[in-house]
Amino acid sequence: MDDRNLDVLQNLEFAVVEVWRKHPDMTDYVALRAYEAAFEHYRAEARGHAPKSPLLSGLDRAAFDALTAICEWRLGRGVGPTGVRLDTTPIAVGELVDCLSKLKKSVARHTKAEGRQGYLTFIDEFLP
Repeated sequence: MDDRNLDVLQNLEFAVVEVWRKHPDMTDYVALRAYEAAFEHYRAEARGHAPKSPLLSGLDRAAFDALTAICEWRLGRGVGPTGVRLDTTPIAVGELVDCLSKLKKSVARHTKAEGRQGYLTFIDEFLP
């Protein structure tokens, strides 16, 4: 695995796994929808377009909102989970898009191999 942006990937995964911990019936599909919506949002921004608001509701929306809060924090535009600003160099939007793309692929791989919560179960092992 490429160690580049490993901390960013873990931050993004943490946002999603926190939603799962509150809603144990959540599936990998919800995580995938959140990653896909965030990917489309930030890809549009990277291309200089106005991002469209995703048509999400319920748990899909909760996962997306938690994820984009961390995305904004890693971009240096918001406060983090502890209520403080980022204390490292913000990443570029293009890097964030690459991270979200990797996470989408990871969901697909783990879901295919281990079922409807395979990805969530896998990442939960590595996060506090």
